[in-house]
Amino acid sequence: RVFTRVMSSYFSTLIICLDDLQWADVSSLEMVELLVSDAQNKHSLMIIGCYRSNEVDGSHIFSSTLSNLMEMEKTSNEQLNLTQIEVGNLRKEDVNQAIMSLLSVDKEEITEGLASICHRRTLGNPFFLFQFLTMLQEEGLLFFHLGLFQWKWEETSIESKTASTENVVDLLQGKMKRLSKEAQMFLQCISCLGATFTADTVSLIWENMKTTNIESSSAEMGAEELLALMVEEHFLEMPKNKKYWWTHDKVEQAASSLIEDENRASFRRNIGEIWYHGLSEENLEPCLFEVANLLDTTGVGTTNTDCAKINLKAAEKARDISAFDSCGKYAVKGISMLPSDRWASQPAMALKLYSLAADAAAFLGNHDELEKYCSEALSQKSISTLEKKDIYLAKLDRIANAELRYKEAVDLCLTILKDLGCRYPRGGFVIGVMKAYGSVRQTVKMIKKTPTEELEALSPATDPTKLATASLLTRLNEWTYFAGFKYLPVLVLTIIKMVQMTLLHGVFDLSASCFAAFSAVVLLVVGDVDVAQYIGECALQMQERSKSEVGKARTILNLYLMTFHHVKPLQNNLKPLLEGYQGGMRAGDKAMSMWCLVLNVVVLHMIGKPLKVVEERCRAYITQMVELKEEEQASNLRMCWQYYLHLMGSSSNTVDLSVKGRDEEEFVLSNGPSRSTFICLKTFASSLYGRYKLGTHLAIEKRDQQYFKMKGGNFNGLMFWFHRCLCMYAMARTNKTKKTKYMAQAKRMHKELTDSLKNKNPNILHYVSLLNAEKAALNQKKYQEDDVRKLYNDAITMSARGGYVHDAALAQERFADYLLNIAGDLQEARYHIEGAIQRYTNWGAMGVVEHLHNKYQDVLAGSSTH
Repeated sequence: RVFTRVMSSYFSTLIICLDDLQWADVSSLEMVELLVSDAQNKHSLMIIGCYRSNEVDGSHIFSSTLSNLMEMEKTSNEQLNLTQIEVGNLRKEDVNQAIMSLLSVDKEEITEGLASICHRRTLGNPFFLFQFLTMLQEEGLLFFHLGLFQWKWEETSIESKTASTENVVDLLQGKMKRLSKEAQMFLQCISCLGATFTADTVSLIWENMKTTNIESSSAEMGAEELLALMVEEHFLEMPKNKKYWWTHDKVEQAASSLIEDENRASFRRNIGEIWYHGLSEENLEPCLFEVANLLDTTGVGTTNTDCAKINLKAAEKARDISAFDSCGKYAVKGISMLPSDRWASQPAMALKLYSLAADAAAFLGNHDELEKYCSEALSQKSISTLEKKDIYLAKLDRIANAELRYKEAVDLCLTILKDLGCRYPRGGFVIGVMKAYGSVRQTVKMIKKTPTEELEALSPATDPTKLATASLLTRLNEWTYFAGFKYLPVLVLTIIKMVQMTLLHGVFDLSASCFAAFSAVVLLVVGDVDVAQYIGECALQMQERSKSEVGKARTILNLYLMTFHHVKPLQNNLKPLLEGYQGGMRAGDKAMSMWCLVLNVVVLHMIGKPLKVVEERCRAYITQMVELKEEEQASNLRMCWQYYLHLMGSSSNTVDLSVKGRDEEEFVLSNGPSRSTFICLKTFASSLYGRYKLGTHLAIEKRDQQYFKMKGGNFNGLMFWFHRCLCMYAMARTNKTKKTKYMAQAKRMHKELTDSLKNKNPNILHYVSLLNAEKAALNQKKYQEDDVRKLYNDAITMSARGGYVHDAALAQERFADYLLNIAGDLQEARYHIEGAIQRYTNWGAMGVVEHLHNKYQDVLAGSSTH
């Protein structure tokens, strides 16, 4: 989006043309939706998308994209204009005009007969038409008369010697069959090599195939001569960077159709074997997928260990580039080629293939397939726990991330770690807390004693057991966090173990993410912001030095969720969170990638970005989460989306957060982030819609405390405590009988926010300023009214200067309430109500605007009866 904003500011209108969208993957189509829905791009942008409608039915992924674009157009306030142009076949008149231009004829009646034949034969398909005319010229049915200096043809001959076809492949195939047997065999060979190929590859294949498939007397031409012929015949494009490519995918299809059906599998397999055996390991890498596809034409049930090995390499390469659909297909094909005694004769290869198949199934959300591969692999008693590590991880990811059974995932993970020699202390919660507390201080000392140069010079860990343990510990860290307060000691000890393993044994792929998590632990246990920041910066540097994207999403998520908001402006979170999402998707860590997107939306809300922008992000991200079957993240973001829609006035509800398939009661009873998100949003809504009593009575249980800790909790805890404290002060103002109770609770929250501000937290000055005004308004003496007014005006100014338009609006609203109910200044109260309405309007919160109009209609009308 940023790139297109910049480019469209220099090139207006910026036009992007995307061809063959019927072949686009989900990520590419999501990119199109994001560009189209970019409300922040104020410059003209035109996207021209071309696709073959006959290849796109209702179940095609592009149909979903078209539906989404149509919905966007309805709600875009004419900022998005969607035009669909169906490019049909040429009419007979159009065909005649084309032929007139090609043959330099001026009068329509001269070519009408030829045009009529061409239109009947090709049905007006432009590509067919020009291929048909070329065929007529080659067969002498259309020729240039040198004496008359004009083109000539005989319509009756054309009628009798040509047949009607709706299939350009048949037309091209007919042209190809008029070539020599040698040329036809050459076309069959190169049709197996993919869309592009090099001259060297063609030479390798041709020199082997022609000796076995063509009589020696017929094999007269070399690969280079035949390539030149194919270029001359317009089957191939001229070489560029020593590569050839087909002029059209239908040409490739026609060449492939020359291969006899009964021999197709063996023919392609022979090509694959020649290619495979003729390449070195280094040269095989660029064309690995093509070679694997050719070798995979082996019949079902055929045992071929070499082919299984090639599929293993292809599956690993596909996984490394995040092509999980292809990864799964290669892994499954490789499994089918293993012998029946695979676990005895090929245990290592079998385990790798089963692990890849399970990983791919997990990423694609095919849970039945995942369970099938996990069950078979884990049942092999001859294979050690260490060797089964990847399979265990796939099973654990399903239990935790797909089924949300965090406690079961934690218990299984602890059992596996015990088998690997990593034990946790016995005892109850209190003993666990004491051990964790002591271990935190000990680990902080270890880090402080380690010079920065030594930390930077840590070498990669190599011990297989330690590497496996590290992978499990990192996930255990995540799942204990979601499992609730009961598992807090396990959470802390898990992070400590990982940090200590890094210091003692070297850097793991996920060391940076555990250092990041430990920075939050230091805040939680020790409360030292400076030490937490130092450890967090070490984690960032460790991640940057790593050549792997593995763990990047986790590192960024931990740092920007729980540590850096104490020392860095929230505006700085947006770019890293998107980088974390991208890194996680490239590494296959879709769960953490989706959490990065959730946090990106929350930050946009907290810093006061227009609600329309925030709502659009929600819609786009939820679609991706659903497709990736990340239900916990989708559920959290749906709640946020519902809240934003209420604020925007899209529904008559104000504080009800029930979403499709889940009511409020389900969120209240749930564990983990869904419950904490519900409490936060319910509190925000209560504050903005004046439901202060509801905002003060939302229960925070032990299981919620880790999310809402001022130090060691989530960054949206800042906003939560601000709004909860504001609700307490508001109730103290209106409920005189319980004023003391509400004031006592408000002061405790107020003090925590003030202490955080004293520790140089850059994100809460405007919060504390408004709370200072609220507190002063409740405690004011007669001579202190001017001081209270100044505090409110300072709060409004600080919020506005920071870009927090919604918080500036709230400050004006609360100031107006004070002026009406305590100071009795109707005129200035009306001024601030109008100011709040204007700011909420600018933010896009038309639901809140309507609420204020209804609440203060007498004041806004100039009446003094409020």
